Amino acid sequence: MLTIVTVLLPAAIIVAAGYIAGKRVLDPMGVRALSDLTFFLFLPCLLFRSMAQSTFGLADAALLGVYYGASLVWFFVVALWLIFKRREGHASAIVLALGCVFSNTVQLGIPIVKLAFGDDALRMHLSIISLHTLVLLTVATVWLELSRAREAKENQSGASTRDTVIQVVKAAVLHPVIFPIVAGLLWSAARLPLPAWIDQPLGFLASAAGPIMLVLMGAQLSTMQLSEHLRGAVALTLAKNFAQPLVVALVAWAVGLPPLAMAVAITCAALPIGNNVFLFAQRYQTREHTITAATAVSSLASILSLALALALVPRPAP
Repeated sequence: MLTIVTVLLPAAIIVAAGYIAGKRVLDPMGVRALSDLTFFLFLPCLLFRSMAQSTFGLADAALLGVYYGASLVWFFVVALWLIFKRREGHASAIVLALGCVFSNTVQLGIPIVKLAFGDDALRMHLSIISLHTLVLLTVATVWLELSRAREAKENQSGASTRDTVIQVVKAAVLHPVIFPIVAGLLWSAARLPLPAWIDQPLGFLASAAGPIMLVLMGAQLSTMQLSEHLRGAVALTLAKNFAQPLVVALVAWAVGLPPLAMAVAITCAALPIGNNVFLFAQRYQTREHTITAATAVSSLASILSLALALALVPRPAP
């Protein structure tokens, strides 16, 4: 538990710095400009570089199938429940559902998995990381863009189906999340090395994405009353930190996943909400305050959810 707190503490300090900046330096327009800069520059560099340097094999196919199969089922269950039972708009439901499945796999996940289960487990965890944004953010982005195009067509009755399809394809392919992922995957598939003169500036820009997202989160917290969004934040935290690991555990048990792979999958699901969800919410100007509050609450609750996961997952044989 001390390790979990130690890993969370640096992130909390950066969020606190962002909170101070939001009170003293950044006005709402400054926060929006910094968010756009991160979404259109720093994050694409991070995504392209990560995908271009990734290698994909079939060794972890069962683990990836279980983790992403369970996570996508939970994503659609939450989103559809919000749409049909809670009468949420599609954009709001998609953003909230993404918060229920998108984990902080890098900043918190890597040290926790390595410390708890060793290098073999870390390799499995890295295979999850390699597809994390590709699978979850792409599905959420395409669905949201489809829903926006449909709403636009309803508001403009003259728009043809062909025009709508072209609009959706263009928005998805040229999206600052999907385009760098696809470009990075093609680069990786071609087995091309990244020249130093490309890799070095990409690395500098990519390294800025995580800290700036934390600063933005703190700045967002400075503009809101946390208590007004606490109920939604707690509900989202329960769905992410505790329900998602349970869904993953049930699917892993049903397919007979080996103990070490099962332990990695459940631990990954028990991680708190990842910062990319906050940036996604800001990009679409949907539920930003709820996601900001939920990310903070989820991070605190991860001390309990990870402690439970590490205590209850099957222990791999030495």
